[in-house]
Amino acid sequence: MVIDVARKGRLLVIFRPSRQRKITVMTITRNPFTWAVLVRDGIGLAIAAGAGIALWLRKRSARYWPMIYGRVEHASYIENNGVWLTDIAYSYSVANEFYSGQFQIRDRSERKASGNVDRWKDQKIAVRYSPQQPELSVVRNEDQASLNPAEFRGH
Repeated sequence: MVIDVARKGRLLVIFRPSRQRKITVMTITRNPFTWAVLVRDGIGLAIAAGAGIALWLRKRSARYWPMIYGRVEHASYIENNGVWLTDIAYSYSVANEFYSGQFQIRDRSERKASGNVDRWKDQKIAVRYSPQQPELSVVRNEDQASLNPAEFRGH
């Protein structure tokens, strides 16, 4: 909670209370290096947020794309900074043209990642593809329920 904002010369000083009832002072400096770092970090954050939003929009719009059945060609798992990832590569065909795609599933343990590999390997998979660009595809969890309802119930 901001208590008071005061302008002292070229600095903007913001007073806010901390838990010990002491007043802390935050200053905004005119140091160009500080601003360069802030701008760099801001641009990086904007790019990451934009990529996340674009992926979310594609997955959301994919609900209305045509669905076709493909096949899981390869499944493997790796550990990356304490997170286990199951990599799944699949193929599908549209109008006698073959395409491929891939996705990842995050797991909390090597045992679960290994189980995902066994579950997905050589399986039939429901794939949604863009009618305008068939090379763009999305695998949605909700669509997999039609292939094996007992396995995907409650996920």
